[in-house]
Amino acid sequence: MCFMSSFPRSETPMSEPLPCPECGAVRMSQTVGSYRLENGLIVKRLRHFKCQSCGARFFDDDAVRRIQAKRQEQSVARAV
Repeated sequence: MCFMSSFPRSETPMSEPLPCPECGAVRMSQTVGSYRLENGLIVKRLRHFKCQSCGARFFDDDAVRRIQAKRQEQSVARAV
């Protein structure tokens, strides 16, 4: 799953290199940082993976749950 852009983040190499599903390069790194979704919503300290070759970003189940929870918070806040 790939989303929009992010703010500055820290990147750490993974113990086992993984190929990027988008470009195939073995240059994925685990990243933690604030992330802005397409609708402008910001999720702070979100752990995700980024390809150092093509820039594609990918999210594990925990990151997707955090994104969904943040979207839910936003929709509840707008309803009030």
